[in-house]
Amino acid sequence: MNNVKIDGINNISVVKNLFSSVNCLEDDNCFLVVLNRDYIAPSIDNSSTLKNNSTVTGAKIGGVAGGIIGGAVANSINTAVEEAVNEFNNKLNDKQKIIFSRNVYCGFLINVVNNGIGVIPLKNSGQLIPKIKDFITDLDNYVFINNDEIEKMELQKLPLHFSSKKLAIYFKNLDNVSTPWTLPIKHKLVSYQQENYNKLTNKLL
Repeated sequence: MNNVKIDGINNISVVKNLFSSVNCLEDDNCFLVVLNRDYIAPSIDNSSTLKNNSTVTGAKIGGVAGGIIGGAVANSINTAVEEAVNEFNNKLNDKQKIIFSRNVYCGFLINVVNNGIGVIPLKNSGQLIPKIKDFITDLDNYVFINNDEIEKMELQKLPLHFSSKKLAIYFKNLDNVSTPWTLPIKHKLVSYQQENYNKLTNKLL
């Protein structure tokens, strides 16, 4: 099946066909679009401004290295963050490198099923601020996360966000670091989002 833009992702029949094409369609599907909170457009990620701005760097790393930011001497923050990120990246397997991508994928179309989670990465055209309306699938890099790879999965509150939650998936090999995924409770461009959000909350009870 060919990749589709968000107007296709909005169509539940198209979404079912997408997951069917990667053998991830079951009786109890839970389709959702999530955004990557750690995404930085490649044009920014490679700039000296970002590398020299410890505040921006620390904020974007977030869950990966955020714990080492507090109390660090200003001039040492960038070095500490870079070391922590390198250490974290070295632990990632091929699937996790896609899931924790910072400058390739700005979102994911997921299907939470009984034995795991199917993940179709979503790209945009390099916009600095990713928006759902610009998303297009990348089926070639589809991955499936088996339940036996997952320590736990939960919905967490996001500060100052009332219409979305953090979908935190913790992997058994990653020392309590979770996916940086923002899950909108509903979205006008994703007709099935709210229904499936409710289904996910029931799954996680």
